[in-house]
Amino acid sequence: MAGKRRTGRRVKIHRSYTVDEVASLLSVAKGTVRRWLKTDLYCLDDQRPTLILGQDLKTFLDGRRKSKQICRPEECFCMSCKAPRNAAFGEVEYNPMTASGGNLRALCNVCSTVMHKRISAGGLEVLRSILTVTVPQVETPISKRTPTCTNDHLKRS
Repeated sequence: MAGKRRTGRRVKIHRSYTVDEVASLLSVAKGTVRRWLKTDLYCLDDQRPTLILGQDLKTFLDGRRKSKQICRPEECFCMSCKAPRNAAFGEVEYNPMTASGGNLRALCNVCSTVMHKRISAGGLEVLRSILTVTVPQVETPISKRTPTCTNDHLKRS
């Protein structure tokens, strides 16, 4: 189960847990809990079974959590680099979705991956002072176009 977040929300701080109980509570293998015990997780190992205090487990899990990365207005989050990155060449494309906002699309200046970001109409004005913003012209669908001239007014010869 790689990539799953282990949070301390389900851990009771006034309770002690065995290795099996921690593994079951967090949906991890017992070997994973034992590896945590060898590295940073504090336990009461002078008695059997080994007990892990709930407060220690919660502190350990909170310490492992990555801090949230916040993008500045001119940055988008690159999923390949896993970090906020500036737009390549200082150019972004804005696609309006609603009257109050839309999506930005830009290339990562490091790996050239396409990045996306949701932005409000008010934030767009701030962004225009920093970056070059282009708004693509959208063609109207055929079903919504005005009917073309069929030249019915010409006489056939």
